[in-house]
Amino acid sequence: MRVEILVSPTVAAGQPVRFTLRISNTGDRPIDLYLQGRPVAFDLTVQRGSEVIWRRLEGATVSAILQIRRLAPGEALDLEETWKQEDGTGRPVGPGDYTVSGSVLTDRQPLRAAPASLKIEG
Repeated sequence: MRVEILVSPTVAAGQPVRFTLRISNTGDRPIDLYLQGRPVAFDLTVQRGSEVIWRRLEGATVSAILQIRRLAPGEALDLEETWKQEDGTGRPVGPGDYTVSGSVLTDRQPLRAAPASLKIEG
């Protein structure tokens, strides 16, 4: 299984940023995912250096519903979100280099994606 964040490496300042958190079955057998929430609960965090700028689930309540999703070999589950280039208080962020991390909540430890780089150009 592979968990990854798909995002354009460079975007213009002020433009919406589309994130896809993809879970792929890279094996040769079906896998069952025990996922929290309905819809599926997943988090994305945008950081500049060590400072958290925006977090998708900040202040959100995640339902205790557990759902099972079966992924066939080669199949992927895409979870998508658009970020408006605003911090947690709604203020626009400036140009610069950012890091995006993501996780999907499960019945056990979250599934985590390797961080992705994002450059906002002024």
